[in-house]
Amino acid sequence: MTDYIYYQGSTFTVEWYRESSGRMKAKKYYEGISPEEQKRLDDIVVYFADSPLGTRLPKTLYNEEDAENKIYAFKPKDHRFFNFVTVGKKIIIVNAYRKHSQQMMKKDISLLKTVIASKNDYLLRVKGGTYYERHA
Repeated sequence: MTDYIYYQGSTFTVEWYRESSGRMKAKKYYEGISPEEQKRLDDIVVYFADSPLGTRLPKTLYNEEDAENKIYAFKPKDHRFFNFVTVGKKIIIVNAYRKHSQQMMKKDISLLKTVIASKNDYLLRVKGGTYYERHA
């Protein structure tokens, strides 16, 4: 079962992050937005995942949100989909939220911290052989 795969591009595979419980917060958020908003994210993801390595999207569509932890965000309109790039040319979308203002607010920063923890969890579970194997 590969319900966690969002898009298989020619350069990157884009996946929804799965918690150890199997819950996928970003996917659930995605399913709760309008079809037009979903299409906007779909278009950005497809373009990026099919582009050659080194392609840079405009900051209005994709931005580094945390340089130290290499956390990025796809930015379809007022939504932010936090993600990171990992080995095997995978982009893992961890969580999402609706932007509240020009600058990140406290609750947005708090969400970013949980994304960093999720990235670390992903890396540990992959290294330990329990991330993909458990859901195969």
